[in-house]
Amino acid sequence: MQPKRLSPTRVKWWLAVCVAFTILAPVISIIMGWTLHAKEMAYPGPGDIPLFQGRTINFEVVLISADPKAGSMKVDWRILGEKNSQCRADNLGACTEVNIFFDTADGTHSTQEEILSSDRPTRPLFRFNATALAVNDLASRVPTFRTQLALFSPDSDKASLLFYPFDSYLAEIIFFAQEEATNATVGVEIARTRGIAVGLETHFGHRDSISVPPGLVEATITLTRSRLVKLYCIVATIAVWLITLILVLVMITTVFFGFKQRGEVLLVPVATLFAFTQLRQSMPGAPEGFGDIIGMRYLPNHSLNELRMTMFLMFQISWE
Repeated sequence: MQPKRLSPTRVKWWLAVCVAFTILAPVISIIMGWTLHAKEMAYPGPGDIPLFQGRTINFEVVLISADPKAGSMKVDWRILGEKNSQCRADNLGACTEVNIFFDTADGTHSTQEEILSSDRPTRPLFRFNATALAVNDLASRVPTFRTQLALFSPDSDKASLLFYPFDSYLAEIIFFAQEEATNATVGVEIARTRGIAVGLETHFGHRDSISVPPGLVEATITLTRSRLVKLYCIVATIAVWLITLILVLVMITTVFFGFKQRGEVLLVPVATLFAFTQLRQSMPGAPEGFGDIIGMRYLPNHSLNELRMTMFLMFQISWE
């Protein structure tokens, strides 16, 4: 008996669908990747905090990296210049040196010689030579430094890898500046921000429960998984479960209803067992093991895979 030939119309429709899928799939993927990827870190401004009217140093903040597993994020700080200042190349007497202080309890840049406490910082993290910047001294060091901020979220119940990919972390920035000679307050201001943490979205904000004096900068950076990472984890988990349920139905029809399957079908559960494990490990930033929310969805899947393989083998042996 010869197989039934498809009509030309059905063949044309089949080719049209294949061509459309081949074109639309990469186009949609590129559009989603372009629109849903993590955006650069953006500072919304001081908000309701009163601006300092005196001498103020402007900073550019560059996010280098963030690692929720290590509980830290690296940030570069570059001094762009001053405003409301008399410091100029023709008035170097006003270019006094400035000490910049950071809350070391919010970071890991403190040294072993420094005793961590809740006291006001007295040891500057960086000394700004305003004269070198005013005269554009190329022999002086670039006015930039790096801090490693600690990720902590005392008010969040999702600050743990257990909730991956819906975990959320927070880092707080508190810094101020004083003239070295007189300890007079010098304002600090975040003028520009940039940088992306791979696989993470950053959101700048301020704490509403505290009063910030003029000249001091207080800001919080909230880190969450990007929308692409969340979407990938959800789609991958759904796909794994759909494949598992289909294979379970095949096992039920074989074992309980006596429909013998081809020998190649026995290899599918073994292949999926290793493929699903590799797929789980490919999730960006996923913790090791299966202790997180996504991992707990995989454990029943692996149990069903092992049960399915056992039943398949028992049925195949008894059939032969």
